[in-house]
Amino acid sequence: MVQRLSILAACLCLGLVLTGCGTPGAPQLPSLQLARPVDDLTASRKGDKVQLEWTLPRKNTDRTLVKNIPQSTVCRHEGTGLMSGCTEVATVSNPKVEAKHKDEQHEAVHMKYVDTLPSQLGEQNPAGFVRYAVEILNSRERGAGLSNQVLIPVAPTIAPPEQLTLKVEADGVLLSWTTATVPTPPTGLTFRYRVTRSPAGANAYITLADIEPEAEGFYLDKTFGWETKYDYRITSVTLVNSQNINMAVEGNDSKAAEVFTRDIYPPGQPTGLQAVFSSVGQKPFVDLTWAPNMDSDLAGYNVFRRADGGEPVKLNQQLVPVPSFRDGNVVPGKVYHYAVSAVDARGNESPRSAETAETVPSQQ
Repeated sequence: MVQRLSILAACLCLGLVLTGCGTPGAPQLPSLQLARPVDDLTASRKGDKVQLEWTLPRKNTDRTLVKNIPQSTVCRHEGTGLMSGCTEVATVSNPKVEAKHKDEQHEAVHMKYVDTLPSQLGEQNPAGFVRYAVEILNSRERGAGLSNQVLIPVAPTIAPPEQLTLKVEADGVLLSWTTATVPTPPTGLTFRYRVTRSPAGANAYITLADIEPEAEGFYLDKTFGWETKYDYRITSVTLVNSQNINMAVEGNDSKAAEVFTRDIYPPGQPTGLQAVFSSVGQKPFVDLTWAPNMDSDLAGYNVFRRADGGEPVKLNQQLVPVPSFRDGNVVPGKVYHYAVSAVDARGNESPRSAETAETVPSQQ
């Protein structure tokens, strides 16, 4: 009996050992600290500068939290083919960011780097491309692979206009410029001038048009607002159509030119004025109609009348909002001469229309 109990106790003890009850679990392998590859790399080019932006990974390939990734390697490879390994052009030191608490992810860290494209790339193959990628390395200079890869043209860009002049006219802001001779673009490329505008000092330029560059050129902006200060500039743009890829590269900007669009220009002169007398069964009157003025800032019209040999007198106290008017203060036997003018929102008044006459018959 005693022997049987001893055997039972030994079996229970062995079972506890096998199930791990009351003993530590299996040891965990140490993390290799290989950060996950970057997946949000972006690249944008202006002139010969390519700005790269990416976010440092917060987890390793084994799902542990990143503790320290000292550097990012910037890679650049000629051609459209995907890189199999990094062709290093620069090394960027990463800031050391740690989580405040254990098992807590640190805040996202956004990185930037500006690469200068060698001019010989565009000279050797104007319609060619390069690919960019970044690789995150740990303290042992080991990484988990390249990031997503971004394609950038190496196309040359032309100089923007050297002198930009602005003039406010009745129908728009006229831009004119002079520049050096515009070169003939290589095969696969097209050169353009991009006309842009911003509220003065805001540096928030919008594109108005992409036009063919000329040594002496002009552009009329009809989309502006009156009584506003603007900055205008022209940017050179190279359009790339190569290897079934269509992209655009911005070159340098011209110096900004400022203008204030003071409105000193009256609306167009009204036309088509007609006067018709009527008095059937009611007090006599003269109805006036004319062609509507199409100026976008039109506020209304003034109506003028004169009798034979007299001076014109304005009939309306408030601006007439529509292209018609009824003159109910007429005297039988008189001949009246009418004219109208247009007035804009800032009080600029047009020349008066050609006169039209109407006779108020004598009462029978």
